[in-house]
Amino acid sequence: MCYYLIGDWMRKTISAFLCAISFIYTIWYMHFGIPYKHSGALSKIGITHKGLFLIWGAITFLALAYSICIAYRRYLKTKIYIPLLAISGIGMILFLCFDFDYDNKLSYYLHCTGSLLFSVVMGTTIFLLFLLCYKKALVFKVLTYLCAATLIIDLVMLLIFKENALIEALPIFAGFIMLNTVILRRDKVEIKQ
Repeated sequence: MCYYLIGDWMRKTISAFLCAISFIYTIWYMHFGIPYKHSGALSKIGITHKGLFLIWGAITFLALAYSICIAYRRYLKTKIYIPLLAISGIGMILFLCFDFDYDNKLSYYLHCTGSLLFSVVMGTTIFLLFLLCYKKALVFKVLTYLCAATLIIDLVMLLIFKENALIEALPIFAGFIMLNTVILRRDKVEIKQ
């Protein structure tokens, strides 16, 4: 019994630690550009700082994927998150390996396809977690609506203002916070007498 408690505590700690590291690294990485301008998009910064961009992508994917695995295993019996994370991971690889270069059309399209795959599938995976747990607790109802609102607001902002670091980071930061909200929460335990 004690083994499982320590294991669960360690998984929660690792998830929170990875998300915190990714959050801090993303904020630091954004300082290489102007976060609220199109020229400050994470991909644009990656053209001049390729190594830092690769680190950002790896840490961000790892933090989100690890937290998603923990949350799905804790609250659901479905394994739908596994193929979704694989697709999202392929998207992140394309996003990181091909440059955001208008002059090289193939590279540009693969980069944009990867970015879209990563963000849409990762966002869908997180939203699906909350939706499938909707009836389990009030926190899941609230997070379902918050997640949907975050994704819709981010899409509208992207269409209006084009991409920039703030618009790209908003759903990632929201994902870190929402996932760790359900991972770190204590479940109510009924004591039978």
